[in-house]
Amino acid sequence: MIFENFDRKIYNDVFDFSTTYVLYKLENSGYIDRIKSIISTGKEANVFLGYNFQKEPIAIKIYRIETSNFNNMYKYIAGDHRFEYVKLRKRDIVFAWAKKEFKNLEIAYKVGVRVPRPIVWRKNVLVMEFIGEDETPAPRAKDQPPCDPNAWFEKIMKYVEKLYKNGKLVHGDISEYNILNFNEEPVLIDIGQGVPKDHPLALELLKRDLENIHRWFKKFGIKFDVNQKFKELVN
Repeated sequence: MIFENFDRKIYNDVFDFSTTYVLYKLENSGYIDRIKSIISTGKEANVFLGYNFQKEPIAIKIYRIETSNFNNMYKYIAGDHRFEYVKLRKRDIVFAWAKKEFKNLEIAYKVGVRVPRPIVWRKNVLVMEFIGEDETPAPRAKDQPPCDPNAWFEKIMKYVEKLYKNGKLVHGDISEYNILNFNEEPVLIDIGQGVPKDHPLALELLKRDLENIHRWFKKFGIKFDVNQKFKELVN
């Protein structure tokens, strides 16, 4: 696998022996040809631009095992029936979180919510569709607000409904920070904290999503009754 020019600190923080081994396994399985550049850095993970063997761009999200806040991750994993087996150890929780994001993306994509198409997951590495053009990632909505806020509002509210009613899932962290503006289309990202609707935190997180949407779109003069919309969704 070709690792192109990276800052040494980023390289050392992310590409430890275990992660590098996973990446080479994904290369041998035909998923990753090379890793070209960094797209974003976050508290828990870095996202890189890579290419598959068909020369198509892909996004490679790598969760950092040593520096991730596994206590925060665990509160979203505990109570999720899909991950009842996970032990309270940092490595196990990080691996479960990466798998959880992959599974949540699968659900969202299947029910028609615009998210990056998930491709494969292995341990702390998630490979998915690259959202952008000509190696330039799509900006977050906080950096490039929509030209037509009303259309975006209707679309995002429809996504919340589809996810909850058809996918039986709550995103849990919808905001202008976790939505990409791709050619004036909203693309939801960072869905690792998403929980099934029977999770103990599901209703709280659904309400938080609606409150975040209201706060954001109020800046564009768009308001709605959060409590009423919440009742409509859960009833």
